[in-house]
Amino acid sequence: MHPSIGTPVKRYIRLVALYVFIAAAIVLLYAPWALALRPTDYSILRAGFSIICGVALAGVFGTGTYLLLKDPDQKLLEAGDVMSAEEVVPILREYVEAPYVGGIAGDALDQVQSANRKRGRLSKAIETQFSRGSLTWERFTNLVEQAYRTIVRNTALLANGVQSFDRVEYSKDLADARRFANVDSEAARVQRAQVAVHEQELSHMHEILAANERVLLELGKLELELGKLEAGETLSNNDETIEELTQLIRDTQYYG
Repeated sequence: MHPSIGTPVKRYIRLVALYVFIAAAIVLLYAPWALALRPTDYSILRAGFSIICGVALAGVFGTGTYLLLKDPDQKLLEAGDVMSAEEVVPILREYVEAPYVGGIAGDALDQVQSANRKRGRLSKAIETQFSRGSLTWERFTNLVEQAYRTIVRNTALLANGVQSFDRVEYSKDLADARRFANVDSEAARVQRAQVAVHEQELSHMHEILAANERVLLELGKLELELGKLEAGETLSNNDETIEELTQLIRDTQYYG
């Protein structure tokens, strides 16, 4: 494990909190002015309890340190089967402070939460403006749902990407590439190629983020158009907005 590469600040804060708790427990259990436990106590029960407490605290120290410093277990998703933002949010939250991919995880988290909010507002606007079950109601409802699922699916791909990205190897390859920056040798070329592969992974994730932003933008436009309708204005570019959003949804299908 490489804590300096893979451990976010929050985990160190939790680790310090754990150690403070253990120290406080030791003081409470063994200080002369508190419970004053000691393994050599004249009472067999108190001596045994003292030993049990010591072993338990040592176990908490070791297990807690391991759990807080290790990377989260990978939970790779079948992106096509993910139907709800709740399936990806917990994974993304684990990586928002991770080096190299933390910004991607944070942006993806913002996007899926924005999609949730827009979906909710649009559903209410559609219900208000059109008769449930009508062709227009179905057209708008299906379009919003497709856009939402597209963003969720893309975000699931991003959740898989940030989990799979080898941050330790990338950090090592970056350091080696800098060391060989002015060297023209086979080893130097291999190092630069390895860095390029990692950066292609990052670039692909940024492309997915950009695709999501475009869909969110069109959802925002659609929300504005429906708002105009509610205000009694004539909606002249309804079809244009729908066509643009439909095309964007279609264009994102190649990701993954």
